[in-house]
Amino acid sequence: MIVDLLGRSRPDKPVFLKLYDRRFAEQLRRDHGIDPWTTDAENEYIQAVQTGATRQFLHNLHTLPSFEDDTWDTWNDGQFEAFLTVQVDKLFDAETAVYDALRDIQGKLVPRLIASVRLAVSPSNASVGCADAAGLLHVKGILLEYIDGFSLAKVQDHAPRSEWQGIVDQAIGVVQVIGDHGILNRDVRPDNFIVQRVGNGAYRTFMIDFGLARLRGRDESDRDWAKAKLNKDEEGAVGLVMKKRLAREGFELRFACSDRFMEWAGGDDESSGSVRSEKSKTIASEGPSHETRH
Repeated sequence: MIVDLLGRSRPDKPVFLKLYDRRFAEQLRRDHGIDPWTTDAENEYIQAVQTGATRQFLHNLHTLPSFEDDTWDTWNDGQFEAFLTVQVDKLFDAETAVYDALRDIQGKLVPRLIASVRLAVSPSNASVGCADAAGLLHVKGILLEYIDGFSLAKVQDHAPRSEWQGIVDQAIGVVQVIGDHGILNRDVRPDNFIVQRVGNGAYRTFMIDFGLARLRGRDESDRDWAKAKLNKDEEGAVGLVMKKRLAREGFELRFACSDRFMEWAGGDDESSGSVRSEKSKTIASEGPSHETRH
């Protein structure tokens, strides 16, 4: 949501508030097969937090092997809400870690991260015994620079045909720069780019949404990292999808996946090329997919 910050020297510059709120995480609920939020489920969750039952449940979830798979079918509504709290916290942690790693390109290729926030969402009488438990009744969020623009997925509706190639090329360039910062993103898609008109017929492209991204592991080898990057084919998730989309408008987009990681992964290894080929076919035929619970 777009908000104004009180007391700012530039009240005419709104910011974007992104909340990681399990109650309204519709896609996350669908992915895990969890029913939509209800007040009854919330009350059961609050009661479990107050009694300490949620703390024990989360301890089991984090420490017992196969606990989730073995007990999933027995969970009550309060436990599902606790599980979702963990999931949205992971999204928050991932996104803030990525923005921290991208400090040098904030405001240039990604929005500027202004602050992280915590909002109390429980009733005032929902007292709990410790700070850790109180945190389970808060919603985390981030304040981002608001980029006034349009989605790359809708470029054909907002930009002249003559600019389509350059705008898509910009988006692919952003993917490459972010990858050079040691980031792998499982959610690269045209909807996650904002294109801003900056005057004189020029455009700037920003990437958003890093909840499903991760940093390169400290001990992750060049080969393992390259294979992970090739398997996700982040460039193809933009270029191939936009190529197919713009072809429906009679426009031939020029795009070919780069070989930036082929050498690290063992470019002469037939399996490396096979991974890229099969992934590219999937992206081109189906577009982006959502992670689901199995």
